Amino acid sequence: MENVTVQRRPAQQARGRATRGEILDTAAALFAEKGYSQTSIQDILDRTGLKKGGLYYHFKTKQQIAVAVVTEGFAMDDTPPVVGPLQAVVDASITLAWLTPQVPVVKAAARLATDQDHEETFGYLWSQYIPRVTQLLQEAKKLEELLPGVRPDQTSLVWVAAYTGVDLMCRRDYSALPWKIAEMNAAVVAGIATPPTLAVLDMRAERGRELLQRSPWAAEYLSAVLPHSPESLTWQEASSD
Repeated sequence: MENVTVQRRPAQQARGRATRGEILDTAAALFAEKGYSQTSIQDILDRTGLKKGGLYYHFKTKQQIAVAVVTEGFAMDDTPPVVGPLQAVVDASITLAWLTPQVPVVKAAARLATDQDHEETFGYLWSQYIPRVTQLLQEAKKLEELLPGVRPDQTSLVWVAAYTGVDLMCRRDYSALPWKIAEMNAAVVAGIATPPTLAVLDMRAERGRELLQRSPWAAEYLSAVLPHSPESLTWQEASSD
């Protein structure tokens, strides 16, 4: 009897992960399409075909679903960058700019993080990214990648705020986001980087797509967060071009 239990548990866990992924995938698509306030638990149930018990096993409230969408949508690669710290900041922004139009959970996270009606997720983007960008810019300062007088804390606030603004501007044409963010990065970096650093930085919009194509983290992130998403197929097809 114990052997049967041991054999069945991985399958049950796999089904549980798949169901949780389906809930997040579906909720993210609805949040991105309709907004948090206009999306109901019943909408999620109708689209997934789940019973209430199946959904409530994973999430007790719509708020819990929204928080999970945001925290997973803004997951960051914690592996040490193999490039300089200033390039790492550029890479983080352009990678997020490529993920947002393609992946519903990231798109929904961006919308929820700027929705003032939802206090639990409002501001999550900048609260997560500003400290990390500050840390990278402090490292850049030590390596003399930044011009004298540039303050990492001020610059990180401006950089993340600028990203948020560009994201808002592109929401009716998200396909333009990588190119707009690339332009923003170029403008920000021109005012803070030393000439030698500026000469070697890669700030192309296409760099974000290239990074995703060869990133094991991105592949794992996409398959784990959105195993059922048609949008994720778009990225996978693009990555094989």
